[in-house]
Amino acid sequence: MVLLCALSSAAQDFNKAGRTTFQFLKIGMGARAAALGEAGIANMQDVNAVFWNPAAVTGIKGVEAGFNYTRWFADLNVMAGAVGFRAGGLGVIALHYATLDYGTLQEALVTSPTGGVDTRTGNSFGGNDLALGCAFARAFTDKLSIGVNAKYLREELHIYASSLWGFDVGTYYNTGWRGIRLAMSAQNFSKQARWLDTGGAEQQRYELPLLFRVGWSIDLLGGEQLFLGGSPERYRLALNMDAVHSNDYAERLHVGTEYVLYNLIALRGGYRINYDEGKWSFGFGLSRHISNVKMRLDYAYVDYDFLDSPHRLTALFAF
Repeated sequence: MVLLCALSSAAQDFNKAGRTTFQFLKIGMGARAAALGEAGIANMQDVNAVFWNPAAVTGIKGVEAGFNYTRWFADLNVMAGAVGFRAGGLGVIALHYATLDYGTLQEALVTSPTGGVDTRTGNSFGGNDLALGCAFARAFTDKLSIGVNAKYLREELHIYASSLWGFDVGTYYNTGWRGIRLAMSAQNFSKQARWLDTGGAEQQRYELPLLFRVGWSIDLLGGEQLFLGGSPERYRLALNMDAVHSNDYAERLHVGTEYVLYNLIALRGGYRINYDEGKWSFGFGLSRHISNVKMRLDYAYVDYDFLDSPHRLTALFAF
């Protein structure tokens, strides 16, 4: 931990911002993970784990479905959903999607050579981002799971568009002692995205944000992982930490805690190191079991100083 903090501190003076496209891939999906400061790849095994670590969906026992909504900056809307099911002894399959809608934008033409004056044309245009994917994970032992995820990505703005395929891989390891779990994931392996493709020298290419995560989680009270509708322990307190390396920014560290009472109410908080905005987060979760359906509603708030602080909502169902 001391080494990770030292690396994060030393890297603050150097980053590689602005070199990647498809930035919506870095928006954290799921209110629970957001409330934990995005420190959750070793502390989640529900269907929403497909957005963070495909290996962790092996926690699905039957069928699970999740729906996420985020009111993002500048009135942008982020929506995501996933459904996962256990395919017998083969493993777990999860289908998922994520979208970012830019809304309606007013078109303007630059009339000054210096770019200081623009003229509204009266026309409008829009844009959106889309990710559609399928993940497969299998538990090779009672402790180790490995997963892969393939996804189709498309980004549109005005008359321009770019699409390509991306891939994620991940591992999840439950030590079985004091609730200690370890996880690793690598996301967005892909070729370069192409923009303004004219077939000549004007073609522009950009990399996707390649993310590497290493995380661990420990139950400070010595309990075990609580899944959606899991065993009714009286209380549980987990501490999570993720180290994140990307190809477009310096190293970062995420820390989060979660307190669960009677598997009904969860209180969460998190902090992200080496961020200019959105460092603090908190949220809660409410679980309910009705008939044969297990439900959980999660909320997260991330504090921003100069941007609109986004609110996240997630609804999960297990059958």
